[in-house]
Amino acid sequence: MDTPTTLSDLLPQRVELPEIPTDLLDPATDGRNLDIALATVPAKPAVYALLDHAGRPILLSSTANLRMGLLRRCTLPSAEEFHRRRTDYRQITRWVDYRRVSSTFAANLWFLRVARLLYPDRYRKMLAWKMAWGVMVDLQAEFPQLLAVSAARAPIGQWLGPFPDAVSARQAIHVLEDTFDLCRYYDVLREAPHGKPCAYKQMGKCPAPCDGSTTLAEYRRSMRSAVEFLVGSEAGLDVHGKAAAAVRQTWRQAQQLQMRSAAAKLDFLTAARIKSRINAAASLSGEKMAHVHRLSGLKFFILQPGETPSWIEPFFFQAGNIVVGEPVRKKQVTSTLAHWCHQINTSLPVADGSRDDPADLVSLLCYHLFRSRDSGLYIAADEPLQVQTLADRLSAWWAQKPRSSDNMEQSSDSAEALDPGPTAGQPRLPMDQDGPNRPPHGRGTW
Repeated sequence: MDTPTTLSDLLPQRVELPEIPTDLLDPATDGRNLDIALATVPAKPAVYALLDHAGRPILLSSTANLRMGLLRRCTLPSAEEFHRRRTDYRQITRWVDYRRVSSTFAANLWFLRVARLLYPDRYRKMLAWKMAWGVMVDLQAEFPQLLAVSAARAPIGQWLGPFPDAVSARQAIHVLEDTFDLCRYYDVLREAPHGKPCAYKQMGKCPAPCDGSTTLAEYRRSMRSAVEFLVGSEAGLDVHGKAAAAVRQTWRQAQQLQMRSAAAKLDFLTAARIKSRINAAASLSGEKMAHVHRLSGLKFFILQPGETPSWIEPFFFQAGNIVVGEPVRKKQVTSTLAHWCHQINTSLPVADGSRDDPADLVSLLCYHLFRSRDSGLYIAADEPLQVQTLADRLSAWWAQKPRSSDNMEQSSDSAEALDPGPTAGQPRLPMDQDGPNRPPHGRGTW
């Protein structure tokens, strides 16, 4: 399914709120009229936008119960509530556009897309998650360097991630520097071959390309080995790519041979140094680095609960793009497994005119991958996904008990709790996040 690019595509359902007669501002009467108008609105999770009479956006939100959320926001305040309520949405709202969602992941995805469309200059401040981090490297540069950067920064060369935070990205860089004796002082490296070597050369932890002790070509090969150690090797013309786990296993075996050889020669200092290097490299298999890959090769098949327990909804993440699949009944899944595997194993077409930013989508994926509890199933497809593997993962997923943390009933969807200014810095729960609630001065951008 192509990525929608208009508000009517993103929020396909619309309900009109009744006009308030100027000579009648009785909350009880208006409440009955509002109940009638919202009778067809589902009491289900949804992403919705409040629009004024000219169709301009007033507020964007996601809620666990759309009907209840609209009643809370749009009920005419009583005399006692009038001075306590910061924004009287009932007076300024004419239309409600919405989309039913069935999971926290789906709610966040559609909220992101609508927010980016309506508020392109500040939508990231409205999200419930932070941008993912990665390691940027340009292996074709004269002086390649590993840098920890946010996904929001346009990469020069390759972006390797995602990491949930800057600390884990920088930790990975430090491990690679120690493991492959990479230069720690980039300014000195740029002076090669006339640079002044640092203390790392004296400690035997740097081959010193800065002073010409080794060539820059050899240094770039070391940098390429470090990248392959982190994310695996890319497929070439004659050979298939190798996963990071296989690269690390081969390296570990070679290091262990060297360590045993050094110990046999009674060179215990060298043996201890190699052992320390092996132990440090093992940290790259930690939880925060478990999903790191080149963005161009990052693939995930994602399954989320559907609108009822008998349905599931698939999502296909590939190279910074997300395709939303058609929901499927659980009893029909067996006949769909092969189609799902084919879809995630082949290249997905990029939707024409897509407004999605890969940085946003990889950050959304990262947020859900590292949630302590999430009701979805996330399957990395670094290698071709097999039907039997998918069937086994599905069986294990269905055998789990429902997780209470994905209960979409959130309490912050209250007009009294909203700040009338921009939402930067305001905490947001995943299923109850709000866009600006101040009526905009200009039209929306759709």
